[in-house]
Amino acid sequence: MAGTGSWRAKVEVEEEQEDDDEAWTRSERRARRNLLNIIHRYYLDAISRLPTTEFARGLLVGGHCFGPLHPVHNIIVNSLWYAAAFPLRDGIFEVHVLSADGIARICHCSLDGLLVSLRHHCPSLSTGDALWHLMSAGANLHAAIASANGTSVTTMLAPLAFRMAAEASRHPNADAFALFASSVLPARRHDVDLFLGLQQYGLSPFDARCLSTMLVPAPVSLPPLLEPKPKLTLKVLILLNSHTRQFKDRQRRLVHVADMALHKYNLQTKQEFQLQAICGDNVVSEKESLDHLHLNFLAHPTGRPTSMPSLFFSEAIVPTHDDKDISLCVMVDTAIDIGSCLACQKEEKMIVHPYYDEYLGGKCFQHE
Repeated sequence: MAGTGSWRAKVEVEEEQEDDDEAWTRSERRARRNLLNIIHRYYLDAISRLPTTEFARGLLVGGHCFGPLHPVHNIIVNSLWYAAAFPLRDGIFEVHVLSADGIARICHCSLDGLLVSLRHHCPSLSTGDALWHLMSAGANLHAAIASANGTSVTTMLAPLAFRMAAEASRHPNADAFALFASSVLPARRHDVDLFLGLQQYGLSPFDARCLSTMLVPAPVSLPPLLEPKPKLTLKVLILLNSHTRQFKDRQRRLVHVADMALHKYNLQTKQEFQLQAICGDNVVSEKESLDHLHLNFLAHPTGRPTSMPSLFFSEAIVPTHDDKDISLCVMVDTAIDIGSCLACQKEEKMIVHPYYDEYLGGKCFQHE
């Protein structure tokens, strides 16, 4: 009997441990979602300040939120640096749409980099503790390290910390980024801070190019390839051309919807806004209902391209023929509206929805 009692006690302890592990897992998932929302806000802020038609690639590929500056400034500077340091050899076309998937990817990658770098500096931290310190620090790596160590904030980190963050975030050139973030950028920090501080709000294309030249006087030298660059086969070229056409067609359709939504909004409010960039989209499908497009876009007052833009949410019937198919177009505030309807959550789309209007999927809106 004593053996049976001991066995039962062991089982109860193991069950309690499993419950604790499950609770920690739920807690970590919640903390991760909250951190991703914070990081998403930073990206929306950075996108609103950048001439995204020219620097979308730099932002979505190399514009991570970690570095020696504030997260928003890190995104801006890292995006400009990557675009200037590693320019495309072939011709590029203007990009007006930053997809929800692309933005979500860079948000997740940035968080992965923050976690790895923080736990490198503070190896005793569990994942849950690291998430908590990042939450407390507003996803600022230097503040999180100071919080975990109980010290004052310093912006100086070793190249290894930035290289580990870059590798974890799947940066295309982690070594070059580590050198830039730990040596090049700190040496120019005063000038960069002064330059960004002098801008009223957004950067014009000319401003962005000036800052890029400050960060990268000449393209970064890469080691020569061991083998010559292979020529693309006809099949691959046809596939690439097809994808390019599909992207341009999709961009044209989304811009058309955003323009119609803004036109309707301008008529209703007697204001004049002009589209700057689309920063999130998702097609929502529900039974016994037409498909609807949920869209986030930035727009600035007409004739003032470098003024502070506003973030909009729009819902439209798919396909969208005219402004009668626009069921909703409102300004949203990331400070209070950040989140998703259930339909967008299921698709893991980071779309900012209003909390006070009805839209497809909004009746199931979840706050945690």
